Amino acid sequence: MEWLMIAIGGGIGATVRYAVIKLITKLLYPSYYATACVNIVGSFLLGLVIQNLHTEILLLFFAIGILGAFTTFSTFAFDLVLLSNEGQKRKSIIYLTVNLVGGILLFAIGYYI
Repeated sequence: MEWLMIAIGGGIGATVRYAVIKLITKLLYPSYYATACVNIVGSFLLGLVIQNLHTEILLLFFAIGILGAFTTFSTFAFDLVLLSNEGQKRKSIIYLTVNLVGGILLFAIGYYI
């Protein structure tokens, strides 16, 4: 049952992430804006989930399944290297800061609300 809940949640999270990426790129923003958005929103939601859900099956479904698939460290790393390789140092630093500091800060806000 645990594996099934993680798999279902993962499918939901990945689908929502894809929808956010499509929406943001359709609005003519670079895809790394979408990655930053899902990472910081996902961090906030993870704080809320961990603080408020206390049953293991719900934590597996929401924290590992949905939010684990919704957020993406690998795409963040790829985007960061791509920006850096394109010589966009300032954007690289801003992107790094938004993802790391923003993610940690929003997780804490979600956790302590």
